[in-house]
Amino acid sequence: MRSLLLVADRAEAVVNSLGLEGRCRIDVVTVPAEPPPPPVSLPTTAYRSILSFGPPDELPLEPGVHVVASLGDDRTRIQLVPGMRPAEALAHLADGLQGWVIELTHGAARPPCPGHPHPMRAGVVDGTAAWTCPARPGHAIAPIG
Repeated sequence: MRSLLLVADRAEAVVNSLGLEGRCRIDVVTVPAEPPPPPVSLPTTAYRSILSFGPPDELPLEPGVHVVASLGDDRTRIQLVPGMRPAEALAHLADGLQGWVIELTHGAARPPCPGHPHPMRAGVVDGTAAWTCPARPGHAIAPIG
């Protein structure tokens, strides 16, 4: 439970840094990995099928942590797969939220890169999730979250 709250707090901090402070709803869902199916002694089943109806958000989720950010009718879902390092997971989360916010704002550079017309890019620099300048890869400008 504590780790889910931490993910939600980090997602909220990222959304706030992208200019949508207090305007988004953040939901975090954890989907555990399913245990392997029991061994089949006879070939009675050739395949497994799943039939799902409804929008893509209602389809079964893959194992991992899923962050859903919504603003009115617009929403995005970012999956953090098991085994991601914390800095990698935070940069991946920031990248997904940034893409969604840029779409919502019709291409606004969020967060703006100082002295440049483009937005900063989420990445990992020296083991830390950071906003970087795409024109100067590896140059950290600000920590994420």
